[in-house]
Amino acid sequence: MREGWIDSARGLAIILVVLFHAVINLDLVGLAGPWSRLAYTLDTFRMPLFFFLAGLLAPALLARPLRTVLRTRCLNLIYLYVLWCLLLGTFRGLLPHPPPDAFASLARILIEPNVYLWFLYTLCLFTLVGWLTRRLPAWLVVGTALICSAVFASGLVSTGDVPWDKTFRYWFFFVLASRTAPAVRSIVPRMRPVHVIGVGVAYAVVLGFFLYVADDRIIFVRPMLGLLAVAAGCGLGVMIAQIPPLGFVRHLGTRTLPIYVVHAFPVTAAAALLTGGDPSTSSGHPIDWPPGTGLVAVPLLTLVAILLALGLDRLITSRIRGIFDAPFTRRPGSQRAYSTT
Repeated sequence: MREGWIDSARGLAIILVVLFHAVINLDLVGLAGPWSRLAYTLDTFRMPLFFFLAGLLAPALLARPLRTVLRTRCLNLIYLYVLWCLLLGTFRGLLPHPPPDAFASLARILIEPNVYLWFLYTLCLFTLVGWLTRRLPAWLVVGTALICSAVFASGLVSTGDVPWDKTFRYWFFFVLASRTAPAVRSIVPRMRPVHVIGVGVAYAVVLGFFLYVADDRIIFVRPMLGLLAVAAGCGLGVMIAQIPPLGFVRHLGTRTLPIYVVHAFPVTAAAALLTGGDPSTSSGHPIDWPPGTGLVAVPLLTLVAILLALGLDRLITSRIRGIFDAPFTRRPGSQRAYSTT
């Protein structure tokens, strides 16, 4: 049985993922406007929440035999990751002013995770590690993940690759949720608006302090911010689920996979088509946009990307197998592959 608050929180998280990438890409062409100031805030909120929610749904799967985990989750995620990396890489390579290594990078997608699709790859790894460590004491696994996340988030340790650094940075949130899922799923639905407001204010105060006063790279600061973001995000999920006009957010939470894999196409295309050159190099020639254009452009691109993904999902899912789920893992009557992604 689906829980409304989880779907609502997932819907909120996927909106923030698309919004973040819209800001990043439009900022390359000078069109992000005031939204560019929110990039850091979005980065400290969206992925901790996304991984925490994925971890909440993991315990039942992790209790199954390894063969079942590999067949129903890991192979499915890797298939989808490789498929959409190939599609996105080819698409970006055909855009005006493609990245120099647009096609060469496709050969390295299992070594250097794709900057847009790395969540699928990482979720596969987290699931496998979760199964292998399932019999170890919770304090040991959660503590190890916390230390790992803290040192990577602070920059004390780095792989030199952003997706890999983020993988280690967010491992803690998946592990914590998978080990505390029963308690979280019992407590969170009882959150009231006053609790959500309190956690939200705490998140904003701590974020503002380390953004404008202190150094947010002090060890354990970002995991602390992430925990506040998770609490606020889950609380918002409870509130959203109780407001009928916001039912569309809950609906988005049941369609996170198509939105996640499709949104990169329009947001990267926007950056490529709105610049006079490669926006990542000095050959780019950003256009002088009228004042206030960026204020509208970012939410508009976010909306277009989400609607395009939903439209594509509706158009092809019932007609073509193997696009949003692996044809060799899905069985008749089974849930769609992304129901817990």
